[in-house]
Amino acid sequence: MPTQDLTFRPALRDLGLTIGRFPTGPSNAITDLKGVRVGHVTHIQDDVPVPGTDTRTKVRTGVTAVLPAAGDVYNNRLAAGGFVLNGVGDMTGLNQVLEWGWLETPILLTNTMSVGRVHAGTVLSMMKRYPKLGLRSDVILPVVGETDDSFLNDARIPANTEDDAVRAILSARSGPVTQGSVGAGTGMMTFDFAGGIGTSSRVVDLGPDSYLVGVLVLSNFGRMRNLTVEGAVVGRELDRLLSGKGRREDSYGSVIVVVGTNAPLLSSQLNRVSKRAALGLGRVGSHAASTSGEIVVAFSTRNRSPRHQLGKRRYLLQHFISDVFVNELYEATIEATEEAVLNAISTSAGTDGRAGHRARALPVDKVFEILRRGRRLKALARLPQPTRP
Repeated sequence: MPTQDLTFRPALRDLGLTIGRFPTGPSNAITDLKGVRVGHVTHIQDDVPVPGTDTRTKVRTGVTAVLPAAGDVYNNRLAAGGFVLNGVGDMTGLNQVLEWGWLETPILLTNTMSVGRVHAGTVLSMMKRYPKLGLRSDVILPVVGETDDSFLNDARIPANTEDDAVRAILSARSGPVTQGSVGAGTGMMTFDFAGGIGTSSRVVDLGPDSYLVGVLVLSNFGRMRNLTVEGAVVGRELDRLLSGKGRREDSYGSVIVVVGTNAPLLSSQLNRVSKRAALGLGRVGSHAASTSGEIVVAFSTRNRSPRHQLGKRRYLLQHFISDVFVNELYEATIEATEEAVLNAISTSAGTDGRAGHRARALPVDKVFEILRRGRRLKALARLPQPTRP
């Protein structure tokens, strides 16, 4: 069946809301990092037969690929790290990233029950590029992250294929990234609204040097009542206004966070950066529920290790920023993660799904109304209080 994109809306920043204090990169996306590219394959299919039954269903799913650097990542690996805030989720290949401190494959995102096929497709893509893979060179463990889209998507249907993983990798481009209900995010929800793919970036000046932090999320978590925008818990009022419609009360959901930077960092420092991304999730309203998965992978495009050097050089030297100067990178990571999640929600126009389920669009006008009202109240609270006679 054909594939197509849904309708998309402006991000909150495009409507006048600024998140945090650091400036963004040109596209406010992880692709602001030189060499980083993102590609999507989206499946939106109606009236799909369920094998072995006489019923029909809907498919709302896809695959997203993040190519973490220009050139040959397999033979010129990137310094990398990660963090698991809550582990009811999966990211294949993350154990190797954490153990070795290197990233050597693209990062693929999809739904929970498509991980095997996307993993196989990533291997297929790598074998086409490296014909001696597994014969005269090492085997690979692709990095594939997942979240569960089964509220809107019929996960029994194997819509995402090995070829889709290859297509997502081949379609990856730099520049602006399509966000919201697209690619791996097609059937995802965030704070009970349609969500999915979101991205953001921050520019950090450290003395004479300027660095960029970019974040991309596959966002599929949260309860409406906890949604927080720039410190205001707007979800409390939205929850009352929308009367609990369109909820998936049986699942809190999960989120995958991909963090990239051109700052020269060690794996241990990227582990610490990954923990700050988890703080960004907290700023937007996550409490990392018992049934959820919050998994972060981070990489530096600046620190790379040629594979052929490992057997020839006894000592490898790495240039990296002193920990004394990384605090602003931490803060920038928190901001970019927060905004990436908000972008995932605000850019989707809503998604209908299987069994009559629907994820509504974030009512952006109501969010701005709540924010404006809250800021007026804060301004009034700062006025001098009258004194009693």
